[in-house]
Amino acid sequence: MELAEKVSGLHVPKKEHDLSQPILRLAGIFVRFNGTYVLQDISFELKIGEHVAVIGPNGAGKSTLFNVIAGVLSPSRGNVHVYGHTPDEHICIAYVPQRSEVDLTFPVNVADVVMMGRVCKIGFLRRPRRGDWAVVHDALALVAMTHLTGRQIGELSGGQQQRVFIARALAQEAALILLDEPFTGLDAQSQEGIFSIFEKLRQRDVTLLVSTHDLNLAAERFDRLMLLNRQVIGFGRAADVFTPALLSQAYRGQMRLIDTPAGTMVLNDTCCDHGHEGHHHA
Repeated sequence: MELAEKVSGLHVPKKEHDLSQPILRLAGIFVRFNGTYVLQDISFELKIGEHVAVIGPNGAGKSTLFNVIAGVLSPSRGNVHVYGHTPDEHICIAYVPQRSEVDLTFPVNVADVVMMGRVCKIGFLRRPRRGDWAVVHDALALVAMTHLTGRQIGELSGGQQQRVFIARALAQEAALILLDEPFTGLDAQSQEGIFSIFEKLRQRDVTLLVSTHDLNLAAERFDRLMLLNRQVIGFGRAADVFTPALLSQAYRGQMRLIDTPAGTMVLNDTCCDHGHEGHHHA
């Protein structure tokens, strides 16, 4: 699918935010494909400005969950509300898919990718105005990509591409950003760069829901964790979620738990982002 289609996730603005409601609330979400439930009875709420990591084994339903929240996929049962309204009544939700799902050969430069985030604001047939370009340049400045505005998206490194996609979400004026495996293939320095952007987003009260296979990053860098395997196994602080019982339930034999003097060592036997076993002390 073309980059413009995969990255934009367009919604038509209809409703004002009801700030008395949670920025995101899911109630009893079920999703079924070919007679099999890939998500079962998913219910949770997010607070404005918090950063939450979604963790779980491959096939746990993380991408499906994000598609439901973004309004791309309709659940079989249950409700999704953003500030009290359904996702299709908002343009404040930005979905940043995995880079492997984006056609990076699409002939478009950095500025054009970020401007895609303005399409719902200005319409398909209208030309961007000075104010729209001001928003785009502000977003590029926040992610430190102003110097590469004219570069083709496919010529950038993985970390730079991820910065551009975050800038596109900012140009959309998103209050809630969903990032699907944003750290995949990034080295430690690039990951730190993304986290520095996350802190700037926190200052703007932007809420983040981020899927990752890296348990250490999830435990150390996020406010709360959601342990998912088709259903929510655990949701809360790392100390409450990373218990042997909950991890065993979520990973179902795909992890090894080893008792050490420092606590329980978790070895992830599934295929990880960086080609090696992840670990965390629970």
